[in-house]
Amino acid sequence: MPKISAKNSIILVNGYNYSTYATQYDAVDNSGMVDVTGFTEGGQNFIPGLPNGQMTINFLADATATVGTEAVFSAFPTGAVTLIPAGYTVGTNTISMPYMMGNYSPQGNPAGAVELGALTFAAYGSTFQGIEHGVALQHATITATTTSTPVLDPTDDAVTAICGGTLHVWDICADDTYVVKVQHCATVGGAYADLITFVLDGSTLGVERQVIASGVINKYRQVVATRTGANAQTFGFTVHFWHGTDTT
Repeated sequence: MPKISAKNSIILVNGYNYSTYATQYDAVDNSGMVDVTGFTEGGQNFIPGLPNGQMTINFLADATATVGTEAVFSAFPTGAVTLIPAGYTVGTNTISMPYMMGNYSPQGNPAGAVELGALTFAAYGSTFQGIEHGVALQHATITATTTSTPVLDPTDDAVTAICGGTLHVWDICADDTYVVKVQHCATVGGAYADLITFVLDGSTLGVERQVIASGVINKYRQVVATRTGANAQTFGFTVHFWHGTDTT
């Protein structure tokens, strides 16, 4: 079976593309096992508890004011972190979650670079469903209205389930703005309907995560980014999409 290189991994935190500052990552997703072993049983028994997730990422220090890793992470932010482990191609696997940061641990030695250490990002928020395993619908810089290539659901079918999308804006426009939407359709070439409309418009760095509680999600999904303005300024963004277990 083919191996996958990690050198193309993409790490996004709150709209910052820190891929070139990250040197290692580890994501743990588990069911919060509850021990229900009773007396006289011959082995331990467990049942699923509440889902929980955690990501640990090593970052190099960057002292750039406001947007550098030191300034951002020393403030102990909350938000959303998204990993694209194999590098971007449309529809490739992604993992993401809303987080709170648990530590800030700068370190270094005379022969090496200053590092921020292994920063822990722990699951956070009332809509958390465990680490959100999904797909990358888009990761690009654009200068005009753009429609992404449609992505087929891994099940090759529509689902009725909780779903959500996370938008990272990592390259902003000075004057132009964009409306970014996730759309879905039953056929690849049919009429696509809006599923998620993000509020972030490309004028500021940031992240936005939206969750839709339930409903029919057609099996093809795409991203449409519609420009307002005529300056053709570069807009850089990423859209991660996920859905939970089918409820039908």
